[in-house]
Amino acid sequence: MISSILLFMAAGAAEIIGGYMVWIWIREGASLIIGTAGFFILCIYGFIPTLQQASFGRVYAAYGGVFIVMSMLWGYAADGTVPDRWDLAGSILALAGAGLIMWGPRSS
Repeated sequence: MISSILLFMAAGAAEIIGGYMVWIWIREGASLIIGTAGFFILCIYGFIPTLQQASFGRVYAAYGGVFIVMSMLWGYAADGTVPDRWDLAGSILALAGAGLIMWGPRSS
């Protein structure tokens, strides 16, 4: 479970950082080098989930919950957008759902 959580966090970091670099390249006029680095990091993000042991559908569905929480944290750190109680409640629900998808008891 620990390695799976670490892989989710690595994937989230790669997707958010890569996406943010492309965002600031296009929206804020950062250099093409920043945009290109962002595209490269997004390619790394595409590879990381393949290291998970679960099936594609479960990995990507559960990753969605992790991505929600990491995106809220990135928005707070990078843009200063403070999550409100609804953001926090939604994040908790998303993580709970991710946990059920990945590690819930299976009948077979």
